[in-house]
Amino acid sequence: MGFAAGSVSFRRFTVIGNAPASPDQDMLDKLAVHMLKEGEFGVPDEVEYGWCGGRHVFDAHFSFEHNVYADTILFALRIDTNRVPSELKKAYQIMEEEAAAADNPSGFVSKQQKRDAKEAVQGKLEEELRQGKFRRSKLVPVLWDLPTQTLYSPASSAAIEKLLELFERTFELKLDPQSAGTVGLVELIERKKKRDYEDLKPTRFVFGPEGESQWPEYPWVAKGPQPKDFLGNEFLLWLWHEAETRGGVISTDAGVVSIVIDNSLDLDCAYGQTGRDLLKGNGPTRMPEARDGLRTGKLPRKVGMILEAGGNQFYLTFNGESFTFGGAKLPDIEEAENPRVVFEERIGLLRDLCKSMDAMFQSFLKVRASAAWEGQTAGIRRWINSNQKQAAVA
Repeated sequence: MGFAAGSVSFRRFTVIGNAPASPDQDMLDKLAVHMLKEGEFGVPDEVEYGWCGGRHVFDAHFSFEHNVYADTILFALRIDTNRVPSELKKAYQIMEEEAAAADNPSGFVSKQQKRDAKEAVQGKLEEELRQGKFRRSKLVPVLWDLPTQTLYSPASSAAIEKLLELFERTFELKLDPQSAGTVGLVELIERKKKRDYEDLKPTRFVFGPEGESQWPEYPWVAKGPQPKDFLGNEFLLWLWHEAETRGGVISTDAGVVSIVIDNSLDLDCAYGQTGRDLLKGNGPTRMPEARDGLRTGKLPRKVGMILEAGGNQFYLTFNGESFTFGGAKLPDIEEAENPRVVFEERIGLLRDLCKSMDAMFQSFLKVRASAAWEGQTAGIRRWINSNQKQAAVA
């Protein structure tokens, strides 16, 4: 399920509160209490959600054998929708009205018959809803890493609200979705640089479409003092610059990390005027459209990359502002004794991947929240302009 095999996509959430340091039976019992149970009577709500064991949509069991791996808990958020297709409702209504009109000398349905037909259709649909005819179930995998108090899940924006509400109701703990801004805040607070974080403003790497007086707006980033998620877009640009000018070798406090930007590059205009470019293929940063995008005020929002650290190689797509990992391919596990060992090894690799990305972001923040950023920005500007000269020569 989800994290156990194949490529993985996820966003991280920080667990806030007095959480247990290791899995225990009480946690499994709480999951069972808040499990989604299909109602036997009454019309179900249009959207219902609750926990699930995770192996399949009907998995109602929570146990150490199936849900606990080392010091993590694996389960799922189940979301059911009970929605009648509008075309079906319309068809039922027409059929009821036609049946009533057939007995009328005029051939037309009366107002009262229309009301009766509507009530009959409503009763029929409610019965079909009770029978589960229109129920559609979806599982959203959840992996809770107890030592780091981090939750991993591929929950979409529509599912995140349900995940946060249900988790708090179940465990009396809150989840804080991680993003470039929240991760940056935690890092700079640890370095006693909260004031520096508060003072951070978007960097202008090139003039906007309206000239020197215009500054980047980052229309996709929430406005306000926090979080400063534009840092994620600047981080990806910094990585791109490091990959092209320094061979993609990043020195971090956790060791050396090497990256190659490959397969995909998603650029968007930080000024909200020149649109978005989605580039696919080998070496997307070498495409003319990528260079043109930088010069017109676009910045990377999402990049495909090959990341190597500690002897392991990972393939993934990374979203800068939301710190979302997409389609991450973990190294193969060799000589594992059983599936449980394979999964526990994959959990270790998942942690290593996140640790490497965080370490690179920390290296970026060291420069970004210091006086050295002005010189770094000047270098990036020259690099962008050098791309223009190279394109002209070509």
